[in-house]
Amino acid sequence: MEKREVRVRYAPSPTGKLHVGGVRTALFNWLFARKHGGTFVLRIEDTDLERSTEESVEQLERSLRWIGLDWDEGPEVGGPYGPYRQTERLEVYRAAAQRLLEKGAAYYDFATTEELARFRERARAEGRSPIYTGGEYREMDPEEALRRVRSGEPHTIRFKTPREGQTIVEDVIRGPVTFENENIEDFVLMKSTGTPTYNFAAAVDDAAMEISHVIRGDDHLSNTPRQILIYRALGHELPAFAHVPQVLGPDRKKLSKRHGAASVEDFAEQGYLPEALFNYLALLGAGYAADEEIFSPQELAERFRLEKVSGNPAIFDVQKLTAINAVYLRRKSPEELAMMAAPLLAERGVATKEELERDMERLTRIMELLRERISLTTEIPDAIGYFYGGTLEYAPDEFEKQFGKEFVRENLPELRDRLAALTEWTADEIERCVRGLAAEKEKGARHLIHPLRFATTGRTVSAGLFETMELIGRERCLRRMDNVLQKLRARDLL
Repeated sequence: MEKREVRVRYAPSPTGKLHVGGVRTALFNWLFARKHGGTFVLRIEDTDLERSTEESVEQLERSLRWIGLDWDEGPEVGGPYGPYRQTERLEVYRAAAQRLLEKGAAYYDFATTEELARFRERARAEGRSPIYTGGEYREMDPEEALRRVRSGEPHTIRFKTPREGQTIVEDVIRGPVTFENENIEDFVLMKSTGTPTYNFAAAVDDAAMEISHVIRGDDHLSNTPRQILIYRALGHELPAFAHVPQVLGPDRKKLSKRHGAASVEDFAEQGYLPEALFNYLALLGAGYAADEEIFSPQELAERFRLEKVSGNPAIFDVQKLTAINAVYLRRKSPEELAMMAAPLLAERGVATKEELERDMERLTRIMELLRERISLTTEIPDAIGYFYGGTLEYAPDEFEKQFGKEFVRENLPELRDRLAALTEWTADEIERCVRGLAAEKEKGARHLIHPLRFATTGRTVSAGLFETMELIGRERCLRRMDNVLQKLRARDLL
């Protein structure tokens, strides 16, 4: 058999925010297409008119682009198999349904909702299978059925499922999965509203768009035998199927907001970079070698093997994602980090937009100093807030601990004056001043460094103190030291 061109699709329903499980499925499709020089198609399955919204479509496309996915065919891009929104393809489904009716593979069903409910209730009461097989309508004379349709009687179009034999799904990830046809009811193809069901529209579109590999979540596995039956009835070649297990939280339940985040937008708001989320999701359950974790999209595509994807659910590890995010932050240049930090600082009120724009060079140096200490972009305002603003709030217990020692109280005023007298406010000169005073007093420099750090940053831990003080600035450092001295005098400790 001639080898088919690789064509894959991601076909989400726009009914809400894009879940990371869905994004991982999209990533696997994208990686597979890129590895094999194939085509990645985005198709919007928006036939659920009650739940699908234009806002969700835009949000979905925005989320895919944010994480770094592009599509070769689809909305806004176009392509030879369009349109790529199912609500614009209704005539395609109606024509396919008509073909199945003419071949005797489908039939008009006039059973009402009440009739169907009574049928299932009676079947259960009699210990029979409640699987609906069409009853009188399955074998109704086509001319009679057509007459009733033309008279305006409400109806659906159902597939005439073979009552014997098996339908086998040859799954690339989990191997062959067998379904007994007797357990598959005569499923609806076209609803009474004239719109297609999911199974029918998906199968018709995958065939029409010449999709070679259907890579999707394993929650669709039970739908696949129905779609295979539709493929065969329409005379189409089957694609390869691969059903990707779900993404679960640490409690082995489906990842949701209760785990902290579940959608792409959630993770973006929490400070994760798109390239880090891309990298982590692409690795999640994909069977890559465990000795490496950081890959570019191109490297991930080169290494991707669909048959290596695990058949077990993937457990989402936020700590691992955060560690990968920290690596990507460290790889950014100080200039990039400064551009990223500025709007966050302005939004949080750490500094004004004008102040930041006036001295981007200083912000760049701050980010260079602190980038090893930041794992999420949302940490930036808190991590560097003390480089801006005026006086600080000091935790009372820590204040007592830092300035309770007599040596510190005796020498802090002199240290303040010596720092004020420095001709150059550089890290080297600040360090020389602090260490010099400590040496004169025959004490280790740490006896001054720790309280000085707390006085100027309000923290017990920071990047290198002397580089930090240089970037905080002379005036701000001295003002903060004066504030500490004033508090000590107010307590009669000086």
